Amino acid sequence: MTRLEMVEKIREKTGVTYDEARTALENANWDMLDAIVALEHKTGAAEAQSAPKATAETVQDAAPAPRKRVVRRASAGEVGDKIANVVRWIGSFIQKIDETCVEVSRKDETLFTVSVLFVIMLFILKWWVPVLLVVASLFTGYRYRITGSSMIARAANAASSKASSKAEEIREQMNRSDDDDSQPQAQATPHK
Repeated sequence: MTRLEMVEKIREKTGVTYDEARTALENANWDMLDAIVALEHKTGAAEAQSAPKATAETVQDAAPAPRKRVVRRASAGEVGDKIANVVRWIGSFIQKIDETCVEVSRKDETLFTVSVLFVIMLFILKWWVPVLLVVASLFTGYRYRITGSSMIARAANAASSKASSKAEEIREQMNRSDDDDSQPQAQATPHK
């Protein structure tokens, strides 16, 4: 619900002017229920001042009324608005995730691009499949990069770059040790 709609709703419910409704909403941090309560207190205080003053006898005879505990409940419209806001936020979050992709490349050539939403769903359904694929592909020279401008994408890209570099170092060390093992070692034979 827009702020203008909120002001109009309060005007309908309380009968105050546009400026009074807007001021009450601003003071209540745009919480409609708090604004209505504040306006009711304000109009209640104004009515009490305009009412005729009671005589001393009437005040003494009247027993004080017990105070009732006021339980504040959100109306169905407010709850619906909050639920709608949550659903909109979840929708925009999923849209941002769907717009973010994982690029798989090898030797500076992009092989394919996959939606992050797909990767998350695969991870939820079969967590071990993407883990094994990523580990195996890092040792075969594949690199991953997340497209997007968010801070999370930058951090993930930095971590992916470090993991790729480390996997390349390990692979090179393994290749060097294999090369060392395959070369025949010259044995010194004693001459008789």
